[in-house]
Amino acid sequence: MNAAVAQAICGAEAVALAGGRQVVLAPVTPASKPLIAAALLRLSPESSRRRFFTPRFWMSDAELDALTNLDGVNRFAIGATAVAIDGKAEGLGIARYVREAGEPRAAEAAVVVVDAWQRLGLGKLLLRRLAAEALARGIDRLRGIVLQDNDPMLGLLTRHAPGLALIRTDGHLQVEVRLDVRRL
Repeated sequence: MNAAVAQAICGAEAVALAGGRQVVLAPVTPASKPLIAAALLRLSPESSRRRFFTPRFWMSDAELDALTNLDGVNRFAIGATAVAIDGKAEGLGIARYVREAGEPRAAEAAVVVVDAWQRLGLGKLLLRRLAAEALARGIDRLRGIVLQDNDPMLGLLTRHAPGLALIRTDGHLQVEVRLDVRRL
């Protein structure tokens, strides 16, 4: 998909990953539901466990509504797509945040990328774009919970999230990343 086609999609941007593969980044909307549902089916059991803490390959309608009905300020998500072999858009990954009610400068964040697109720089790209969007909306800290054995996510955060703080709990790590516009 070329840049002109991507720009025609509301807020979309065509981006080439380091290996030359093309993706389109765009804010998640209710129209994203089928892409998200199909992407969940393409996660390996291990990737699903790392993201949801148990293998999970579907979301209820209410969960999909909560993930896609966003206000763009307190609840925001950006998705990555590419053109599949059949010529249709295919969901590749998503990064989202939800502002914390009692701490308006902090938000809970999560990132997931389907297995076939992992280790290509897409997770890093989604994390950086999410951080930039959060900063633009007055959020300066992203938080989350990561399984202690989630080496891919811990590696991504260690390499690309300066100011990372980790707190060990029962089988999990609470992570907090202080955002800095100079490091995006």
